[in-house]
Amino acid sequence: MSSKRLTELLAELNRELNESGDLDAETRDLLGKLNDDIERLTGAEPESPIDRAKQLESRFATDYPVAERIVRELADVLAKMGI
Repeated sequence: MSSKRLTELLAELNRELNESGDLDAETRDLLGKLNDDIERLTGAEPESPIDRAKQLESRFATDYPVAERIVRELADVLAKMGI
């Protein structure tokens, strides 16, 4: 998968969460860090974006099922890219 698909997924995730309502501060912070990691992939730790994506996935499981699916796909794309 390409970095273009990562960017698309991240934009889709952000849209979904903005439409879904309020997130707690800790989750927003984690999402911001994932955004930052993806934007600067070359400087990020190899597992860092995947770990954050998986943390978000578990947080979204109950309340944000569409966001959970998007984050799961993000983690898969990152893993396939070897990030």
